[in-house]
Order: sequence, then C-alpha cells, then structure tokens
Amino acid sequence: MQTMMSYWTFSDVFEEQGVIKTPFYGGFGLLAERGIPKPAFHAFQLLHRLGTQRIPVDTPWILATRRDDGALVIAAWNYSAPEAAGKPMNARIQFRGAHGGQARITTIGPLQGSPLPAWEAMGKPASPTREQTVQLQRAAQLPAPETRAITNNAIDLTLPPHGLALIEIAR
Repeated sequence: MQTMMSYWTFSDVFEEQGVIKTPFYGGFGLLAERGIPKPAFHAFQLLHRLGTQRIPVDTPWILATRRDDGALVIAAWNYSAPEAAGKPMNARIQFRGAHGGQARITTIGPLQGSPLPAWEAMGKPASPTREQTVQLQRAAQLPAPETRAITNNAIDLTLPPHGLALIEIAR
C-alpha cells in the first residue's frame, strides 16, 4: 500500500479572502505573500531528501530511511500543537554499526528557516518595502547544514519546538 502526504495549498493568497492585509496573518500555505517561504515549505524540501527504503525504528519522533545512493537519512521532529509554545528537546540518536563518520544535519524551526523573527524585528509591517521583502526572503532561506561527527555510534542534538532536523549520513 502506498501512502502519501499532501498539503492544502501552496500559497497563503486566496482570491476568496480578498486582499491580504499583512504577509503573515496565520494562513496555512507554504509561501506567504510575495513568495516568502515559511518553515513548512522547508519541511517539504527536507522530507524530499528522504530515501525510498524505510528502516524500522522504535521511536515515534523519528523516520529513518536509506536512499538509493546508500546514504542513511533520518527525519527527527519535536512536535508541539500549533497553539502551544513547546520547548526544546534534547535527543540522542543511537546508531548500530556507525563506527564514526560524519553526519550533515539541517534544522528548521521557529528561528531557523523562518522569516517571522525578521518581520517582527521590522515592526511587523503590513506592506513590507522591496528592501524589506528581500530581507525577509533572505531570512527565510533554508539554513546551511551543520557537519557533526558521529561519536560512540551516536549524535546528540537539540530540536527546537516545532522543529525538524534532517540527518544525512553518506555511505
């Protein structure tokens, strides 16, 4: 049986709701007004890197896969209800037979890959200028991955509330 996931809509802009009064009004699209990516957009980017072979794990907040190139790719998340602030989660991911090596870790959350902190620092402008829009798009970019050593067959990480980390370990 094939399972799949879909998202309600790509953009926060709907003709049914009229003119948007602010770029971040709480809409459920992947992109805010003016094409500014929201963290959910990056979540799909990261999940697209998962492999096609699922590896069984007994942790409810981890999805482990193997890609066709042999890389081990793990998605780890710190779920909090949308209305909850949540709190950071310290986690140790233990591997069998990793024997050292390195992992590339890309993390998104309320402060990583999100334009909201920059928008709030601007005073929450209802109609950002062109320069502000460029700044928001820059702030919304997917963060660069961090390279971290696998030590004692494990990686320790802190997941922000509402955060997602993609861990890639090359073969």
